[in-house]
Parts: sequence; C-alpha cells; structure tokens
Amino acid sequence: MGALLTILLVIMTTISSLAGEIKDNWKFPSDIAVSNGKLYVVDGLNNRIAVYDLYGQHLSDIKVENPFGITVKDGLIYAVSQKGKLFVIDEFGKVESEFKLKGRPIDVAKIGNKLFITNGKSETIDIYSLNGKLIKEIGGKGSAPGNFVGIFMIDSGQKTAFVVDSVNARIQEFDQNGNFLRSFGTFGIEEGDFFRPKGVAYCGNGLVAVSDAITGAVQLFDVYGGLEKVIAKGLYYPTALACYKGEIFVLEPLKNRISTFRIQGVK
Repeated sequence: MGALLTILLVIMTTISSLAGEIKDNWKFPSDIAVSNGKLYVVDGLNNRIAVYDLYGQHLSDIKVENPFGITVKDGLIYAVSQKGKLFVIDEFGKVESEFKLKGRPIDVAKIGNKLFITNGKSETIDIYSLNGKLIKEIGGKGSAPGNFVGIFMIDSGQKTAFVVDSVNARIQEFDQNGNFLRSFGTFGIEEGDFFRPKGVAYCGNGLVAVSDAITGAVQLFDVYGGLEKVIAKGLYYPTALACYKGEIFVLEPLKNRISTFRIQGVK
C-alpha cells in the first residue's frame, strides 16, 4: 500500500508544459466545448453558459436553466440539464427549442441526425431524434461490454460515440446506431491506466484524450487504447475536455480553471 501511495503522489505532483489557463467566477463548472474560435463553459449553478474567446476574454452569457452537459455542432449549441431537459440554442444565444428527457441527463453528443445523451439514473445512453423523440436506450448497469457503472461524459468521433464508463475504468465506443464497437482501459495508476476517468474528447487523426479525476492525468490514446502520450499530470480533479486545432482544453472545476495544452501532430 505504501508503494502504491508513493506512485500516486508522484503522478499527482508532476505536470507537463502548460500552454495557458483561463479562469473566471464560475460555480463548480461542469462541462466545456470549443467551436469556431469560441470556448463555452457550462456554469449551471449560475444558470448560464459563459462564452469566451480562446484567450479567455469573456464575450457573452447565454441564460439557461441549470445546464450540465454541452456540445456545439453545425452552428447550434445543445445543452442538457440534470433536471431532465435539453436546450437547442443558436449562435446568438437564443433558445430555439427545448424538450424533456428521461432520467438524469449528464452529457450530450450529436452524431449525424441523432443526439446521444448519457443518463446517470439508468446507466444508459439514450438516443433521441433532433425533434426530441426517444429512439432507443442502450446499456444499463453492469460491467459487460456495452454496460456502465458511473456513466459520465460523451464525445463524438467520426460517426461514433466515445463514452466514459468511470467506475469500470474504461472508455467505450459505439457506432451511430448505438451498436457497441470496442472499449479500452485498465484499472490502475500507471501510465496508460485509468483510476476514475471523467472526461473524453476525440482529437482527430484517430486520437482520443481522457482525463482522470483521481490521478490528475490527461492521456492521449488511439481508438484501440494504445497510449500515444501523457499530455498532463498533476492537475486537480480534471473532468471535461475539448480538443480544437491542436490544443486540448481541460476543465478543473474545483480550481475554477481551464488549462490548455498543445498536442503535437494533431490538427
């Protein structure tokens, strides 16, 4: 146990080169997204999505009731509330529509003409049409492939979804119809392992970034789980991630901070 604790402390007190950081007066921010040169920060306890440029200059606030998870795709912002709602917002911050969701929505990804929403109550991915019709639920509580314990963040890849299965210490990938494709992850604290993964982001070129809230690491993998590199160590409870033009944005909610890192070889 002593050796394990020593290794964990080393992991948590080492940090890679930092590109920059963004801070503001958020209250336990829960998710981030980057699109078209703008950073969106979900500040649900303040009933808003705060919008910044990529240097941290505050641009505007979008008023939304208790948002928690977000994705920005094709000029629209999709935000879910754990009170069971999804909001569709235009680029000017106007709520175009909203509809009711099942359970306890955590995060959302848009894949084709469907919305994939992680449901913390049922440990499922709930797939909806763009007009709010529930198409199907996949998953459920368990450790078998396609099931979850501690389902959390989700991100869209090239026509697939990458989903954090936190307690099972793995990332699971599904196709655009919700069929299970593969998973990767091994429980542990060594490089390439997961202890409590929380955030996931597809960074292009077949690369996926994963944050670990307990070890404080952000690591980059290929889609089959091969470790490419450790992006950062020693962060304080990193959760949500976003990749944009060779940079990765990492949310540290307990620090009210977003740290940014450059990833060589990623466009």
